[in-house]
Amino acid sequence: MNKASLHGSNEFGSYKLGDEDATLEHPVSEAYARKLRHAYFACVSYSDAQIGKLLDELDRLGLGENTIVVVWGDHGWHLGDFHIWGKHTMFDWALRSTLIVKAPQAKGKGDCSQIVSSVDIYPTLMELCGVKTGYPLDGRSFAPLLEKPARKWNGAAYSYWNHGVTVRNDKYRITKYFNNEQPEIELYIHQTDPYEKQNVAGGETKKVKQLMPLLEKANTKIYLEKAP
Repeated sequence: MNKASLHGSNEFGSYKLGDEDATLEHPVSEAYARKLRHAYFACVSYSDAQIGKLLDELDRLGLGENTIVVVWGDHGWHLGDFHIWGKHTMFDWALRSTLIVKAPQAKGKGDCSQIVSSVDIYPTLMELCGVKTGYPLDGRSFAPLLEKPARKWNGAAYSYWNHGVTVRNDKYRITKYFNNEQPEIELYIHQTDPYEKQNVAGGETKKVKQLMPLLEKANTKIYLEKAP
């Protein structure tokens, strides 16, 4: 991976609440990392409890079978992997976000590993509510996955940061960085490298060429013109 892939956890460091500073060159100690992860998981546990209370109250009021509930987060979080604490990278751990949907009419249950995007939530809710939009949308309704989570889907999710663009499908993540005159490419194969540790773009030029049209759909020209 190239240097643009990483950062020095500046957001984390700006809190000034910790015992140690986290940098790429000097990662925090194992003891402090354990403390940080403990706090993160405690936050997740607390949020989970509040969601449970909300669902219980909907059932108590008789609204559970007439209410669609969406639990949605805007980003993931690095917990020390690549020596990073926080978000703002083009890796899966920063880009994957919480998305849980409870719809009374949905027959499917359990986890779904298909690729969807945040922009897909609105068309999904419109379909579940039986509302016609009457105009084209960027997103794609994933209501069919709520019926059959394991169905064939062929989804692709695009993400942007101020130095590049990335797209993830069910098998690969391909990223294009614009740090200099010559763009840099990263390719990760998720079947064998789910933690995106090995950039294989240099040895998989044929696969990179095959995936480039998918990446170019991100309309990078417009994105770069608007980037700060």
